[in-house]
Amino acid sequence: MPRLRRVEMVVWPAALVLMAVLAIAGPAWAEPVPAPAGTVAPPGYVVTSQDSPAGGVEHTALLRANPPLTVNVARIQPGAAVSMRAVLSNDQVAGPGPELERTSSMCARVHCVLAINGDFGTDQPLGGLVTDGQLLRTPSTTHHQLSVTAAGALEDTNLEWTGKLLPTDLQPLRLDGLNVARPPGKVVLYTPAFGPTTQTDGAGVELVLRVIEPAGEFRLGQTAQVELVSLADGAANSAIPKDGAILSGEGAGADALRRLWQRVGTGSAGPRALLRFESPGEVVESVGGSPILIKDGKRWFTDPGDDFTEGRHPRTLVGWTPGGDVLLVTVDGRQPGLSVGMSLFEAADLLLSLGATEGINLDGGGSTTFVQAGGKVANNVSDVTVRSGGQEIVRHSVQPGDVFINHVERPVASALAVVPSNPVSVQPVDPLAGSGFGLPQQALALPGPAADRPALVADGGLPALISRRGSDLSGPVADVAVVLGLFGIVSVLIGLAVFRRRLAAGF
Repeated sequence: MPRLRRVEMVVWPAALVLMAVLAIAGPAWAEPVPAPAGTVAPPGYVVTSQDSPAGGVEHTALLRANPPLTVNVARIQPGAAVSMRAVLSNDQVAGPGPELERTSSMCARVHCVLAINGDFGTDQPLGGLVTDGQLLRTPSTTHHQLSVTAAGALEDTNLEWTGKLLPTDLQPLRLDGLNVARPPGKVVLYTPAFGPTTQTDGAGVELVLRVIEPAGEFRLGQTAQVELVSLADGAANSAIPKDGAILSGEGAGADALRRLWQRVGTGSAGPRALLRFESPGEVVESVGGSPILIKDGKRWFTDPGDDFTEGRHPRTLVGWTPGGDVLLVTVDGRQPGLSVGMSLFEAADLLLSLGATEGINLDGGGSTTFVQAGGKVANNVSDVTVRSGGQEIVRHSVQPGDVFINHVERPVASALAVVPSNPVSVQPVDPLAGSGFGLPQQALALPGPAADRPALVADGGLPALISRRGSDLSGPVADVAVVLGLFGIVSVLIGLAVFRRRLAAGF
């Protein structure tokens, strides 16, 4: 058999096999996110614009004539390479400087795809806050939370948590809050995320801690090793060390801290301890909000008959569908002729008409803001700057005698941002697991029954939000793809050479 013929018999079957493998397996490797299907306008609305700021993310502007309403909807599909992140204003719960920050500013500094305003708060978030697994503020028992678990599930219930300090004598100290106002008789932990000082206004006991490892804010489900440095009795408003924290107690809480420090002084307990916060739902992002609007496809909230519920106002909403789509929605209001806003009943109906079966209300009114990439405000914010009595002031609306100047974005306590996902998701490793601290591993476990958990603080904090991870082509799959790609190129080149030889020979 001629040599040329033998080459053909090897190359062409190999090339055919390669093309078949790439055709069948290639899409599964890359796992492309499908283009957004397009938000269908609910009855009575028309779509005025639509864009896709990221793969699997769609932004739609809706308009209704009667009553006049303007609505912005972001739909995030399952598998989109983005994450929902709770952003704390100025990265600080409290402090002497500005406590609030504009949503557009928070969006720009985290390089967001888009963002909406988050939890209620006149200076500090009303609820709790978790961001990227870091607990920055414990929640309130009277405030709901919008949370995302490590498994990617969204929840709109109260955020359960427990916290304790475990000294070497195994006599645990229960914690009653993190970065919240200290309740009577309780112990609260203050970290640098709270601000420069504890802002406690009554005499108590404040125990200074130094964080040994890991550095940074405390993560849910991760054990930290700390050193007990010093105790100030009768102290208030103590400085929070940048590399540590403050345990502050009053009444019975102060007595518990005194006993702990006495045991350290006598040597019955060592100067080091373990500190751990736990959440049974493995929450990675959470932000406060209320009320829950819909559950299982039905209205869920009660009607107290107040203006907040029944009046038409700007609204900020989050919903999700049975198929896993997440909806971020803002409704403009307080602007007759442009957009009058919605009652909570109408807001619930809007989420249902968009396909959501679960949904919650975030802060609204003048706080309602929908921001696009780069910090561009896309909606019509309702707060106004006016001139009154020779001064420029910001109001919720123009009052008689005011001279209107312009609309202005209101600073808020937190934002919910959509950001590009990290290309590789690595589970956090507990640096103290199996360490030589000298404690049995079971001693680190937090109590199971709810009755044994520390009381939640009534004015607790703000949790964070959603975490999605996009797929990437890496590892052994990438190596196989590269080898097959090179083999394909070589096969094509040989095939072309054979074709030219055969053509010159007249086949």
